Amino acid sequence: MPQERIAALKLPKPIQGPVNDLVRALNAASTKEDIEREGEMEIAFITGLETARRLRASDIEALYIIFDDAVQERLGQLQS
Repeated sequence: MPQERIAALKLPKPIQGPVNDLVRALNAASTKEDIEREGEMEIAFITGLETARRLRASDIEALYIIFDDAVQERLGQLQS
């Protein structure tokens, strides 16, 4: 689950809330379009963090991977 992988990053509290909201929204998405839209929002959020240099590069990379994996997993669940 993405929550466990995100928790392992020990993100600053002001970033944890929005990241958790993104995870919840992705989990609530029920169509391919909704899941893809949530994925785009996650990428935009992480890009914003990266641009603002709010996190270490390794944490940014980890978030990209975690959210990409989560989107792919959700899309796979739709096909099952």
